[in-house]
Amino acid sequence: MRWMLFLILALGMVVGGCGGGDKTAPDSGRGVTGKVTVMGSTALLPLAKDAAIKFMEQNHGVTVNVSGGGSFTGLQQVAAGAVDIGTSDVEPPAGDPAYRELVDHVVAVAPFLLIVHPEVGVDNLTREQAVDIFTGKIKNWREVGGKNSVITIIHRPKSSGSRQVIKDTVLGGQEFTGDATVMNSNGEVRQAVANTPGSIGYMDAAYLNDSVKALKFNGSAYTAENVADGSYPIYSLEHMYTKGNPKGAAKAYIDFVLGAPFQADIEKMGFLPVSVLQR
Repeated sequence: MRWMLFLILALGMVVGGCGGGDKTAPDSGRGVTGKVTVMGSTALLPLAKDAAIKFMEQNHGVTVNVSGGGSFTGLQQVAAGAVDIGTSDVEPPAGDPAYRELVDHVVAVAPFLLIVHPEVGVDNLTREQAVDIFTGKIKNWREVGGKNSVITIIHRPKSSGSRQVIKDTVLGGQEFTGDATVMNSNGEVRQAVANTPGSIGYMDAAYLNDSVKALKFNGSAYTAENVADGSYPIYSLEHMYTKGNPKGAAKAYIDFVLGAPFQADIEKMGFLPVSVLQR
């Protein structure tokens, strides 16, 4: 799997540098004008918004509007030409002709966390325990060494890339139990877990605060080093998709996100630069 990720990253970096005859210098985009619409992943939303603010501070002639809605919504909207950039935690469905014109730009690595209400009495879950909880086989925290408390699962709708990431990296493709509460964003999951005794959910690291507890997974806590060496496997590549090669303000915005100055700061937001998997 590691070699496949390296290949995806390499291709994404190459594609991200292409685009029409636009000669705007990477990292700055100074002098460009226009409007850019960005929609999709709520996991990537904090990074996309922060980049938009900083990019517009350097380019007063550009407006960048960023919204969520879920990864699959972002993919559908950019494929339909309704937005300039579709952000996603996952790749489009393989072989679907609706997405054949999309160009991928890998802009970050997003570590995801299994989060619980702070009083469940558990600090770590093995993969088997996590699978059994999310598929509904384990229903009480005492079955995994915690308190005698019923487990409430809080997760995301099927349009969510975050949900797909957990399905792929934690559940190994198995389906979630239907006995769960569905929330529409990472922020809503965090709030629901914080306010619901006995609950468990998932979100990307950018949303972590003291209101919830992040669990270790197979004894490994999330750190950049553990992601790099493979001991912490719950993460996704974060994509910005365009319909065809980007041009003008959209290209300049993506170049800004991939530029060295912005990439150097994204770890502060709970993301990792694309270079982390090449260490």
